[in-house]
Amino acid sequence: MKTYGSFFEDIAQRRAELAQRKKDQMARLKQQTAQGAVDTDELIASNKEKIAQNQKAADDRKQKWEAKRKAQRDAAQAAKDEAKAEREKKEAMKDEIKQDLAREREENRKAVEKKRMEKERAQAEKD
Repeated sequence: MKTYGSFFEDIAQRRAELAQRKKDQMARLKQQTAQGAVDTDELIASNKEKIAQNQKAADDRKQKWEAKRKAQRDAAQAAKDEAKAEREKKEAMKDEIKQDLAREREENRKAVEKKRMEKERAQAEKD
């Protein structure tokens, strides 16, 4: 049978063991927390790096697309300008032809009028 002294010694020993277990648990918890924080920091850093790479790739793709789109717009504008210049050239040629035809008609009309006047004068002199 245990005496009071051994009984209290057992309680003191158990209390010391309990305190030691608590210290060990706290140390493990702190270590796990610290390791979790380190893992989280590493994960955050790697995710930031991946995000930066993805953003750079997206920016590169956007820049290429914008350059391609600008080239297409420039080519389309050049084609429009060329077509407009061609239309203007054809219109100028048509106007020139119309003026030539109008000049020829006027010359023909004047020539006919002159012949008619000469005939009339000749007729008038004859009379």
